[in-house]
Amino acid sequence: MDKNAVIYARYSSDKQTEDSIEAQVRACREYAAAKGLNVLAVYADEAISGKGEKTASRAQYQKMLRDCDKGQFQLILIHKYDRIARSLGEHVNLEMRLKEKGITLIATAQDFGGSSEAKIMRALMWSLSEYYLDNLASEVKKGHRETALKGLHNGGFAPFGYDVINQTYVINELEAGYVRRIFQAAINREGFTAIIDEMEKAGIRGKRGKPIKYTQIYEMLRNEKYTGVYAYSPEEEADRGARRDKPHAIRIENALPVIISKAQFMEVQKIMNERKQTGKKAGYLCSGLVFCECEAKMHGMTSKRKGHEYQYYYCSKRCGAPVARVEDVDAAAYNYLHTLLSDENQARIAAALRQYQAGEGSRMEEFKQALAKRIAEKQRQYKALLANLSSGVLPPEIVADIAAEMQSIKEEIAVLEATDPPKDFTVDQIRAWLEALKATPDDKAVRLLISRIDIKQKTVINMASTLTPVLGEIGCGGWI
Repeated sequence: MDKNAVIYARYSSDKQTEDSIEAQVRACREYAAAKGLNVLAVYADEAISGKGEKTASRAQYQKMLRDCDKGQFQLILIHKYDRIARSLGEHVNLEMRLKEKGITLIATAQDFGGSSEAKIMRALMWSLSEYYLDNLASEVKKGHRETALKGLHNGGFAPFGYDVINQTYVINELEAGYVRRIFQAAINREGFTAIIDEMEKAGIRGKRGKPIKYTQIYEMLRNEKYTGVYAYSPEEEADRGARRDKPHAIRIENALPVIISKAQFMEVQKIMNERKQTGKKAGYLCSGLVFCECEAKMHGMTSKRKGHEYQYYYCSKRCGAPVARVEDVDAAAYNYLHTLLSDENQARIAAALRQYQAGEGSRMEEFKQALAKRIAEKQRQYKALLANLSSGVLPPEIVADIAAEMQSIKEEIAVLEATDPPKDFTVDQIRAWLEALKATPDDKAVRLLISRIDIKQKTVINMASTLTPVLGEIGCGGWI
């Protein structure tokens, strides 16, 4: 009996166009014709990201998932796996959901087949893509590290109070005067309304050209650069607060001209810390992965008794199930990863890799295409900045910022052009990677290899791996 199929296509907002969807659909129709499949419908989302948090906003994707319940088709065709999602967790969750409905997802340009080896390779490609992209991002920043070691401006906008000339920080006396007044107002425990109004009337703007508000003043009061400290980290936290708290990889004293003395800065920090809300939110290793026996998610909490802190997971629906200690769940996760990455399982993965080496050429070609796309995007950014610079109507400080940003982009392009194809697809490299995860598992390893943690009656912890569809149920049960 002929099988019925539907097609899903998507282009994100990263410089792709509607033509991308047409090309994806055409490739899927050609695959369907070659395999004798009946295409019943096409679902397409335009200018929507593939990141997990954006999945809910993809109307056509959600419609396709609802239509899966109707039992009218057995296959979903996509061009490549990243059209569905860009993270390992999203892929695994979707595959498990479709498997329950008897539906198969096929990436026509990455059709690994249905053998056990092919399933292993598909899951590993998802994992390694995520793993390698993280490393590539670090490689791109290597050029910035050399710049940072010299205490030079490393792209982006300089703090209010400084200008950048030939990558060197210099004091903007007009802006620096306001920075000093803002710090003095904080020391005197005065408000900032008068200063904000004064800057607004004088037409003084922040480095991005926007009026200065309380958010920008808070960032100024926390910015140690005003004391002459140059700080740089290749990988920065998205949250500014976490970025400040994390030790910097490179820290150079007296590298910048001083606007605020150390004594003034420390006094302001003390005042601001006194005002901060106590009870900083704790980070939980397995947060988001833990589920109660009632199927609701469990959230982490920290309680204090008699000078000691205790961390628990509790049911978000307050179903009455007992709490579970965070340290027990973390220990179970580490033990499970050690079992999952046993020598036997690594040998199975290595054997599958050896059988799959014939497909390396196509993967290298895909890597080169992805790299070319990144380089093209950076070149477009460079041209856009050049167009702004050529307008001739920008103030000097903005011109300096644009010039610095252009230099930064040129360095990134040079690093990308010199990037070699990943070696992660070789057996030795993957086994070394798996051994590293097994030896020192961290939160990244937990989220890469564990998809779900179920807690039953406080004493039983069941684990589900992202590789369970490939390797089967391996050591999934445990007792606290």
